[in-house]
Amino acid sequence: MSDGNSSATAILVAVLIILIVVLVAGLAFVLFISYSDKVFNRLFKRPKPQPQVDRSPKQIDRSTIIGRGKNWFYTFRNEWLGVRTTSFDGCKLSGYYRPSSDPTCNNMVILVHGYDESPAEMAAYARLMMRKVQCHCIITHMRGHGMSGGKNFTWGLMESVDLDTWFTFTKRRLGNNCRIYLVGRGAGATACLLAAQQKEFDKNVVGIIADSPISSLTGFMKTTLPESTKISPDLIISRVRKLASHKFGFDINRCDTTDHASSIKVPVLIFQGGEDDMTPPKGSRDIYDNLRCRKRMVIVNNAKHLECYEKSQAMYEREVQKFIESCIVRLVKIGRL
Repeated sequence: MSDGNSSATAILVAVLIILIVVLVAGLAFVLFISYSDKVFNRLFKRPKPQPQVDRSPKQIDRSTIIGRGKNWFYTFRNEWLGVRTTSFDGCKLSGYYRPSSDPTCNNMVILVHGYDESPAEMAAYARLMMRKVQCHCIITHMRGHGMSGGKNFTWGLMESVDLDTWFTFTKRRLGNNCRIYLVGRGAGATACLLAAQQKEFDKNVVGIIADSPISSLTGFMKTTLPESTKISPDLIISRVRKLASHKFGFDINRCDTTDHASSIKVPVLIFQGGEDDMTPPKGSRDIYDNLRCRKRMVIVNNAKHLECYEKSQAMYEREVQKFIESCIVRLVKIGRL
């Protein structure tokens, strides 16, 4: 009788252990799904509603180059015209357009901000370009940001195609012989580089300045996922990849700027922070190594993410000046100037 009780007890214990294991595994799976969905939403979903008016911040830190650029932008806000256009999928895009003081000028600089940034972040770069070359300027609101439409942000994939709309906008105002310079930072730089990889990339673009580009979204995720999570980054990335494929119809690996960098034909200048832990130097080096166009990469050793201009202003401006000059020399050599 005792043997029967012992067997029954052993079976009961075994069943309880199995139930506990199943419950723990189920809970872990639910937590994994929940956390992965949060990562997905944080990456791609943009909060709504977007502001209808770009108001000047009550306080601007003017101790930094970017802050002084913002202050300049909002001080002379009336010199920037609000413009609208429609992208390939019907998304309404907004931007700021500042005409050159020379109405005969046919240079346009299109500036693209980073993820979760406002167009005013690019004002310092616009001011720099205006000092180096006579030009008109457009600062875009990327889709899902500022006053542009779009519920989702795709880390340069759809945003790179959005740039075609701004190229058309430029040619309508300046003519088909205009020259376009692209300036982007962070995810904006990624959008510019992905655009240049397209087979039908606009021939009016004569140069790209990419500040701290994101070489791949999967790599970016690995460097930015909190170290506190005990879930494998590869598992999270796999889940996010499936969600993006299901909801958007594209593979997030297409946001990789490295694989097809060799397709870029226009000159490229890359700035990279040596202490950047969000878009590490290796990613920019991989992009640079794959480029087959005129290229230059400048590493600012003591700069973190998006700090290159701040940490080495004089050098940054000299490099931009030399880059513009090299673009002009190239245009002369190929008979376009």
